[in-house]
Amino acid sequence: MQRNTLTLLFVLSLSHAFGQKTEFRIAFTSGLFSFKGNAVDKYSPINLYGSTNNGYTNNPFGSSNGICDGVSLNLKRVTKKGLDFGLDMDFETLRSKVLINGVNGNSDSATFQYPANGQTILKFNFINLYPYIGHTFGIKNVSVDIDGGFDIAYCFKSAEKGSATTSNGTKYTTDVERSSISTDIRPRIQLAADYHKIGVFIAYSYGLTNYKAKYTGGPLQESFARLYRFGVSYQLK
Repeated sequence: MQRNTLTLLFVLSLSHAFGQKTEFRIAFTSGLFSFKGNAVDKYSPINLYGSTNNGYTNNPFGSSNGICDGVSLNLKRVTKKGLDFGLDMDFETLRSKVLINGVNGNSDSATFQYPANGQTILKFNFINLYPYIGHTFGIKNVSVDIDGGFDIAYCFKSAEKGSATTSNGTKYTTDVERSSISTDIRPRIQLAADYHKIGVFIAYSYGLTNYKAKYTGGPLQESFARLYRFGVSYQLK
């Protein structure tokens, strides 16, 4: 990751003499995050710790979208021929969702299974670098960018938090740290439009790292990230 970043910054510095303009922006992002793969579920039960009302989600890797948010800094250079390339650095919180359909536990040495309704959110905190290259088109007072590159995402924290209520009104919860991956590489395509200093963008990324590779079953248990982003940006320079 460090080598890729240094290479991109070196290319940016060499292109100074050929660049038409350099832009520096701040952006605020949101989006939808979920998982795809043979080890991903829409529904999952909560498994309880002993006789408590707290437990963990049997499979927290959900196929339902969760809401994401983040902030990013972007350095972009546009050449006279409309070629653009640059680097984003993002601080993001990504969330996926799985629906809870039951609670499994034991009481007085007897096991039980209750139907339940609720949800668990699996949350990841990432520092993400996005080196990219693309083309800029001018349409009257609007510039449009079509770019492609790779997210190089470092995960420094992940956890699940959820709750579900059974038919008798009992509430069960889960609040567990989840150690899954350290780095995810995600090919990404992005479309952006800028009017003066204000911009908007949409993007799609799909992860290449199996989040369940270290779980029981190893590579046969597949869970890959899918991320739709959208946001607004403001040109600082």
